[in-house]
Amino acid sequence: NMNFSNRLVRGTLGIIAAVAFGGCYTYDPVPKATVEESFTHRDRDKSDRILDSIEKLTLVQAQKIALKNNPSYIAAHHAIKAAQFRYYQAMAGWLPTLSASFTLSDSNSWARGTKNMGASYEFPHHYSYTGTFGTKVGLSANWLIFDGLNREFGIMARKSNVKYYERMDADYCRKMMYAVAQAYNNVLLAIAQRRIAKENRKFQELSLKDTNYKFQAGAVPLSDVLNFEILMNSADGDMITADYTYDASLYALAVLMGYPEGTLPADITFPIELDLNFHELPAVEVYLDTALANRPDLKAYRHQLEAARYQLYQTYSAYSPTVSAFADLSFGTTANRYYDWGYNRNHHSYVNTPSVSYGLSVNWTLFNGFARYNTMREYQANVAIADYNVAAQWFTVVNDVRTAYANYIRNVKQTRLNKKIRDLAAKQRDLVDDEYRAGNAELTRLNEAQKDLVSYEMKLASSYVSVQNARAQLDYAVGANTAAFYESREEGRSDRAPGLESVALDGEEEASPQTKPQKPKQDASVPGPLMKSGVPENRKKDAPAAAPQKAAPKKNTPAARKAARKAAAASEADNAGIPASPTAPPPGRK
Repeated sequence: NMNFSNRLVRGTLGIIAAVAFGGCYTYDPVPKATVEESFTHRDRDKSDRILDSIEKLTLVQAQKIALKNNPSYIAAHHAIKAAQFRYYQAMAGWLPTLSASFTLSDSNSWARGTKNMGASYEFPHHYSYTGTFGTKVGLSANWLIFDGLNREFGIMARKSNVKYYERMDADYCRKMMYAVAQAYNNVLLAIAQRRIAKENRKFQELSLKDTNYKFQAGAVPLSDVLNFEILMNSADGDMITADYTYDASLYALAVLMGYPEGTLPADITFPIELDLNFHELPAVEVYLDTALANRPDLKAYRHQLEAARYQLYQTYSAYSPTVSAFADLSFGTTANRYYDWGYNRNHHSYVNTPSVSYGLSVNWTLFNGFARYNTMREYQANVAIADYNVAAQWFTVVNDVRTAYANYIRNVKQTRLNKKIRDLAAKQRDLVDDEYRAGNAELTRLNEAQKDLVSYEMKLASSYVSVQNARAQLDYAVGANTAAFYESREEGRSDRAPGLESVALDGEEEASPQTKPQKPKQDASVPGPLMKSGVPENRKKDAPAAAPQKAAPKKNTPAARKAARKAAAASEADNAGIPASPTAPPPGRK
């Protein structure tokens, strides 16, 4: 229609202006380190300084840094630009084609032994020469007036392709934010696992000292001493494993953040406080509706379907005639030279040949062996493929949302259950420890109680982190939070349900009664640095059996205040995050 034509003309003129004044395509250079063949001697640039001002890295900061520095995500931005330029190329079909030409030519020919066929004699030594020198300057214009709307549908297909890459860019952001959250949470889990192993070692070390004193007194066999020594070394092995997991998680996080060092600086720590605000989720249908309206990958498939339909419409234009206008303007010069040595003649001539031509050209293919018919059927099949791809992705989105929704509910329930079991296991271990020290319980029973406690400490720490991963999975499944949301996101806990932080819902959505998570109790927190798998409460104040006891300083005395300050400093050291370096030991590891 006329409105579409007007928009198309204005867009074409805008593209001409952009090309004329826009210049070449430029982009920020990649980090210098990535173009070199040496890691230790690489040049350092601003990408090596992105973490200089950060002492304690939060998840919000890590995601913001990844948005600015992840090379794959930046490449997705440039893919959009490439698609836009292909769209501009298609717009050129509306404009005429102008071309200029210049031709310079020179031809020479000779003749000898000319015979006059009408006479009985010939001239065996007769020679002649003919030479022609010419120039031609031309200007031609061609303009496709009508091609059965092939250009229009081609432009629309390219425009849909631009939208496809825009959605794929947003989808890469969705996937990257999920990957950053998982890597970050793995770091927190490794920190917790090391603390648990450290506290287990404290328990085994204290038990080893107690048992060794008893062995020296002849109260227990040597096998009991060896038992605790083995378990203490086993706890050391658990700490080594946790350190490796910590380092590997750092490497993954650094790469996602685009940090050339491949790991994080040694002085960076991580906050150990997790978001334990277990939200009451809206009904799963709210998440499904939001995801189906916002998931960028689903939108990308829909744009692919749209482009496939426009490409199908292009095949219909093969049944239509094409109308073109043309005009040619030229000016030529020709110089002729002729010499005849037999008759001693020569001749020269000069001529100028200006010319102007214009007209219309109409071409209409009536039959081509059903080639265009089968081409049309091929693109109809392509539309069917794209249509079913959209349907398949629709089911994928539904599956992702339902899985993520159920996973969040499961992890919240499992976390509460693990905390309850952990508390029971801690109480049981303390009772068995008392019984063993009093000689009323076997060593194997104490080992089982301590093993159970450590196991549920690990499960509880893992479930707390799994809740954070489940929050990230909901965000990933819904796909409503865009890059702009993450770039402007502030620190602190959100009052919105996970995955719906940037979505404006119509009114207050009721939580699903079948899947509504219960609110956590006040004591539902991440296990602290002094885990319950460590020294029992009734033994923290006791020294080994044969060790001399020091009297506790009285309250409000200089000695008491000094002891309090020392205890506070030790507690602060224990709460500090593990340094992000495999060579620098964390606080308390020395």
